[in-house]
Amino acid sequence: MTRAMAQNAGFWAVLGVGLAIAGQSGASAAERPALTVAVNELARSLDPGENTGNVDVRVYYSIFDTLIRRDFAHPTADGGAKLVPGLAESWSWSTPTTFEMKLRRGVVCHDGSPFDANDVLATFSADRLWGAKPYYPDGRVYFGNFTNVEKVDDFTVRITTAQHDPIIEHRLSSYMSFVICDEAWNKFRTEGAEAKTWMDQAAKALRWKPVGTGPYSFVDYQKNDRIALAAFDRYFEGAPAAKSITFRSVPEVAARVAGLVAGDFDIAVEIPPDQWDGLKRYKDVSLKTEPLENSHVLQFNTSDPVLSDKKLRHAMSLAIDRKGLIDALWKGQTYAPNGHQLPSFGPIYVRENKGYPYDPALAKKLLAESSYKGQEISYRLIPNYYLYNVEAAQVIQEMWRAVGINARIDFVDSFKEVRKPGAQVFAWSNTYRVPDPAGAILTLWGPDTDNQNTWKFYGASAAFNGAARDLLAETDETRRKALFAKLLVAFEDDMPMTMLYNPVTGYALKKGINWTPYSQYYMDFRPSNLSIGAK
Repeated sequence: MTRAMAQNAGFWAVLGVGLAIAGQSGASAAERPALTVAVNELARSLDPGENTGNVDVRVYYSIFDTLIRRDFAHPTADGGAKLVPGLAESWSWSTPTTFEMKLRRGVVCHDGSPFDANDVLATFSADRLWGAKPYYPDGRVYFGNFTNVEKVDDFTVRITTAQHDPIIEHRLSSYMSFVICDEAWNKFRTEGAEAKTWMDQAAKALRWKPVGTGPYSFVDYQKNDRIALAAFDRYFEGAPAAKSITFRSVPEVAARVAGLVAGDFDIAVEIPPDQWDGLKRYKDVSLKTEPLENSHVLQFNTSDPVLSDKKLRHAMSLAIDRKGLIDALWKGQTYAPNGHQLPSFGPIYVRENKGYPYDPALAKKLLAESSYKGQEISYRLIPNYYLYNVEAAQVIQEMWRAVGINARIDFVDSFKEVRKPGAQVFAWSNTYRVPDPAGAILTLWGPDTDNQNTWKFYGASAAFNGAARDLLAETDETRRKALFAKLLVAFEDDMPMTMLYNPVTGYALKKGINWTPYSQYYMDFRPSNLSIGAK
């Protein structure tokens, strides 16, 4: 038993969740171990419609399922992931705008209610995700092409779209598509009440009492301390390997490593390269690394009086030596993509796109031509949110100083603080949530996004928004690639952000924990991806 398990014995006894000796294989329900995962930051909520950040999805991936799932454990040749059944057993287009799914039978929600078409209708209702003014506005970015979602029978759902969507399967396997259980959601519905009124109550209640169909159910949340989940033994893939999983907040890398070595934790996340060699000394610890489908970026507020000068933004991008950052921080183990795309985009990938070059001489030239007069520019970041966030900022600050740009690093506590008035430059990351521009760049920067409409940090050009709308309406693969190439050129010319690199993250595991990390931030503890005991 780890120290963390012993310390938490009283806590789990109150919850009715048993503890066991870690490392046993084929244990009975009563003997299965409780796992503790040390994370840099806890999920901000467990509502899959409210928050879709890295720290959120890695927790609620165990609580919810999607209709279709990306099989990250078996990547394709281009680094993508094939699609496999989730809550839907099969799917097909019956017409170019009619998509039907046959649902899995025998699935049970955490509250004991049976899963059926009603749960899909509650999840993908117009007033929740895709209507003119949905409760979760980000839903329109993914599902704004929907015109109807209907129940054909208890285990058949039909989706109608305004035009054919060549990546609908990927959309239904990604963010915003996690299926909620309708009884828990709809019990707040009041006859005659406006949708927002009762949805406010539902969202508030389910924020920290989520009800899904996943392998683990929610048990407890303590701010800045833990999120506790318990095995849901009625899971359709079989009983999970761990009796419980506790995500423990441990902001400092050194504390996560020390706690793992001491036996306080079973898994520690976000372990940077400077710790990898040291961990190899411990025979009871294994290290797994994974380059992520995620890019660390710097966002420029194009509405700011100083940053509104495009030549200044281009100069700031050109002054950054990405290879130098990768070599210094990541031991050369990762890369900077050639634009807002990945090879996993397959036939639509624009291989010839140059992306974000390093050219300090051109940076100085553009800076001299700009309206910049040496004003101090604020560079905001959350210290422990991203690996090497602070170190990268300090190096970039010096790179900018070398070409004549004066930047001040400002530490803040949350993205709410990051985006407060006066924001100029801030650290962010962009996840390629779907291997296609419609599920990547357009979900974060497109015409319907917060960047353009809520925060107004990106005053997009007509060239970018025009290419974006044309791309979303196009279904021919060759024409889609041509439009995507045009969109990338417009986006890089607008320069609302500059790309740094794709991080490679490390996970440290105690001996006997057999688990595989994915290229997304999902932590998959389903029976197919987690076993405990010697292998």
